[in-house]
Amino acid sequence: MSIKLAKPRYTQTKIAMALLLAATGMPTIGAAQDNVEVEEVVITGSNIRRKRDYDTPSPIQTLGSEEIQAAGAGQVQDLLRILPANAGSELSASQSLRQGTSQFSLRGLGFGGTLTLLNGRRAGLSAIASDQGFFYTDVNQFPTNMIQNIEVLKDGASATYGSEAVAGVVNVITRTDFEGLEIGAEYRDASNEAMQLNAAFGTSFDGGHFSTFVTYYDQSINYRGDFDWLAERSNAASTSPSPNKWDSSTGAGRYQLATADAAGNYTRSGNTVADQYCGQPNAISGVINTFEDTSNNCRYIFLNQRSLIPEESRLQVFSQFDYDLSDDVQIFAEFSYSNNQVVDIMGGNVLRKTTDNGGFLIPGDHPFNYFVADGDGIKWDEAAVTADPSLAVDVIQRGRPLTTFDGDLADDNVRDFTNTRIMFGFDAALNEDWGLYSYYQYARSNFVDLQPRSYNADAYKAAIGSHDWNPFGSAWATPNAVSAKDGVTTAGNTLDGAASDLAKFATYNTAIASSEQQVLEVILSGDLFDLSNGNTVTAAFGAQYRDFTYNDTADSLEYFRLDGRADPVFNISEATQDVYALFAEASVPFTDSLEMQLALRYEDYGDGEGGSTTDPKIGLRFQASDALTLRASAGTSFQAPSVRNIAGSVGSGALADPISVLNSPAAGDSCNSGETGSFNAAQIVVGGNLDPQSATNFNFGAVYEGDSTTTSIDYFSYDFTDLIGPGQSAQDIVANECNDGVYTPDSRVVRDASGQLNSVTTNFINLGSVEVQGIDFGLNKVYEEVLGGELSVDLQATYLTKFDVDEKGDGTIFNGAGNRNSFIDLLGSVPDLRANLGFTWRDEDQNAGLYVRHIGAYDDRTPTKVNSSIGAQTVLDVQYGRGFEMGGGITDVTVGINNITDEDPPAIDLGSANGRLGYDNQVHDVRGRTIYLRLKHTF
Repeated sequence: MSIKLAKPRYTQTKIAMALLLAATGMPTIGAAQDNVEVEEVVITGSNIRRKRDYDTPSPIQTLGSEEIQAAGAGQVQDLLRILPANAGSELSASQSLRQGTSQFSLRGLGFGGTLTLLNGRRAGLSAIASDQGFFYTDVNQFPTNMIQNIEVLKDGASATYGSEAVAGVVNVITRTDFEGLEIGAEYRDASNEAMQLNAAFGTSFDGGHFSTFVTYYDQSINYRGDFDWLAERSNAASTSPSPNKWDSSTGAGRYQLATADAAGNYTRSGNTVADQYCGQPNAISGVINTFEDTSNNCRYIFLNQRSLIPEESRLQVFSQFDYDLSDDVQIFAEFSYSNNQVVDIMGGNVLRKTTDNGGFLIPGDHPFNYFVADGDGIKWDEAAVTADPSLAVDVIQRGRPLTTFDGDLADDNVRDFTNTRIMFGFDAALNEDWGLYSYYQYARSNFVDLQPRSYNADAYKAAIGSHDWNPFGSAWATPNAVSAKDGVTTAGNTLDGAASDLAKFATYNTAIASSEQQVLEVILSGDLFDLSNGNTVTAAFGAQYRDFTYNDTADSLEYFRLDGRADPVFNISEATQDVYALFAEASVPFTDSLEMQLALRYEDYGDGEGGSTTDPKIGLRFQASDALTLRASAGTSFQAPSVRNIAGSVGSGALADPISVLNSPAAGDSCNSGETGSFNAAQIVVGGNLDPQSATNFNFGAVYEGDSTTTSIDYFSYDFTDLIGPGQSAQDIVANECNDGVYTPDSRVVRDASGQLNSVTTNFINLGSVEVQGIDFGLNKVYEEVLGGELSVDLQATYLTKFDVDEKGDGTIFNGAGNRNSFIDLLGSVPDLRANLGFTWRDEDQNAGLYVRHIGAYDDRTPTKVNSSIGAQTVLDVQYGRGFEMGGGITDVTVGINNITDEDPPAIDLGSANGRLGYDNQVHDVRGRTIYLRLKHTF
């Protein structure tokens, strides 16, 4: 029986039917019984149609439905931890616009180096970019119940797919054959709680198929203080400014005498006095998060100012359709929609601008001002002012408008992500040997960030002066107290509503961004010619047009500097990037055992937007024996600069700051880099004309397939050059101001009058290179008749042997293998060993699994500093599931525990980048033990 190419299709249902009819001896439509026509499909890593079981020259790891279920994944993000080749993805993007989004990052080469596809087609780009300015596909937008499997191509693939496929490709393949009705629910209990409801509907009709998948996901919030280990590692309970990494000098208030000059300008003089209520609890929450230091400053512990894991509510819908217009033409379409509302919190936000000598004037007639003159300074004397209110003097306060209203008393910072994608196309058989395939896709991503407690400094001063706002600690410590001056005014401030006291000077900072991507692709594929040995050379020829449009609208307060920010604001309107591509691919079977795959792609981005690039790839596959296959590939890949790289960007994040120990620092002051505070600061990156990032990649491997054992080993190598990123990381710029123990101001760093960080400016440039080498290993062994079922043992591991970073392109090599690599923003953390070992047993009705997930120890070094190493972590996951016939269908019940022993994430050095967080969120899961219950009923 021979198998030959028939009509090209993506429909797996028809493949299965043809194979079933062949197995039962029944004739297929349009074919003789001894010459079964089997439709072929496009597989990951090629544009040429193949049989589904074709092995490519490039290594592909498949996460099937069983692996996805075994991971206990509540969202696609949860799969990142079970993929050893993934390194550098944020498992929880804390205090970032990226909260709630996630993307694969293969080989630690960054978000921009991994291309995500949906059924072999581009899946759209988020309106939010990485710190390096690269846009990415938010994989959390997809409902998990739509996924049949995820294929991970662990090799450069720009010759096939174009830009972004530097480190590899992740192809999410949907359940195209689903029929019937399925409903499900899941509950998860970890450091926070999560629940999920989902439904699926699928039906076939004459010539077509339609299915829809819907998921609603909801999770509760985790404050940073919910994690005892985090608070302990950062000394968050300490009332000493040196060890406490969540402590801010711009706290709950310090006061000095205000003296006016002839022009009516006020200056500070005399002694400094801390707020009278410093160190007392908030009357509502009972929480104490202020303390007085030796400089008479009331400091603010902002541990719970923001969340570590935000609250999320996510609705996801995915529909797919295909229909045979004729025996030779099929049309298909996909529609997806997702809305994710991410709720962070905003506690005691900074007021960046001051009005009176680094602070704000509080007049002597304020109802709660009990400061009196004391020689050349002031002192707090409530009894004296009660007896004679005229004794109260003008003072200047330095502090934040709100401090103790953190955690449950904080205001919601709401971020809303909406993604919509429409795709339709056709697949036509031109004749027996050639087919034409084309699709058009439109994807749009909208982002709105509504951040509360954005302050207008002039309005704040006016609210104090009009007595509409009480700036003293009595507002939160004794809110029901009545002024001893007028016997009427109560101390507490109202915070909620448009008519509140807070609303007189605080508003919402609103940022809006959107991205649109259009893709039009046409591919002609089929048999090219026959070789002398009778084998057929097959080929594919194609063209693609992509258009990306980006808008970013800054808040008006920021734009006009009314919120006190001094940093530049980027308003980007209708920034576009057009891409034209031509590509070709051929498969040459020299013998039945030796096949060569060739690919070539040309892409043009236009002058000033990345230019043009031509990328070839060659792959060889040799069937050395029935059991042993050898494979190798070599080629080039690239990542074009994004519109953000060209226009510039503004972000924010925590920076370790050795200058924080100084009060109003001046050049030449001595500083102790061992006393490092951490502060959230604007990080500005100015854009420019850039070349594409490019990589030369090589892979060589072998696959052995025995009767019940499959083993694979692959050596991979990437030489990644012209890296795009900030010319110097913001963290390095800040650290270098105190590099020699003496404060040397850098003009790129902006500080307020007290010395606290406001912003750091750098610029996007083409940097140096990184050379990556390592080994992937896979083993699957199946044992039959074990306790009446089948036992499968699966091992997947990645060992990194080389990660040489030439940051500046000057030949100075930094050994980044097994290192956090926080000093260069583009690259991720790369532990040298990641491995997953799974034992899965199943029979007809039930399944059970034990999974060991190991991440090796790794270093935390920069070119100038060695921090403490980060320890290894091994976690155990278990799962049990059983199916029951019930209600005219099948009910599946699954219970599982991830991280049975509740292992905390390994610690990072307090002195390293973002050290106060206490762990590496690119590598380790913060949630601890997760217990879940999953129910699914299929009618």
